[in-house]
Amino acid sequence: MSISLTPAARSQVRTVLLFFVLLGGLNGIYQLEKRVDGRFIDLPYTRLVTAASERLAQVLLPFPVERRGPITLGSEGAAVVIRSGCNGIEALFLMLAGILAVPATWRQRGEALLTYLPLLFGLNLLRVLLLLYVMARHPDYIDIFHYQVGQGVMVIFVLIFWVHHVRAVEG
Repeated sequence: MSISLTPAARSQVRTVLLFFVLLGGLNGIYQLEKRVDGRFIDLPYTRLVTAASERLAQVLLPFPVERRGPITLGSEGAAVVIRSGCNGIEALFLMLAGILAVPATWRQRGEALLTYLPLLFGLNLLRVLLLLYVMARHPDYIDIFHYQVGQGVMVIFVLIFWVHHVRAVEG
């Protein structure tokens, strides 16, 4: 007994499989690079997130924020250490794999990446600032904001952006 798929169903299966292959490849490379020493992707990216978060914090937060090392922000007796897994790169990998897996022209993919990756980067900076604010002003809620709110919001925005991209491609 063989299963016969319509061309549309075959395309959808191909998209899902390609998404998982791309996401697995990106995460695999990232994990290998971190095991070596992280100096090409992980540390530079984490330092960029830390520096950009510090600058944005000086504008948005109601208290002074300072960098306390290459991956630590602190203020008012609170500190946030931005580590692997907390730097937001996984959300970028999700978006990259999702956009590349969908059948589209390279121009459409490029435009989507140039739009959504910077937006996700900015959202991640806001997530870092929210964590610092909660740590400084409401430390009892840090676990909820770190594990549920912050990560959940990032995943929801990846999904929203991806759906927007799919609809734009379908016309």
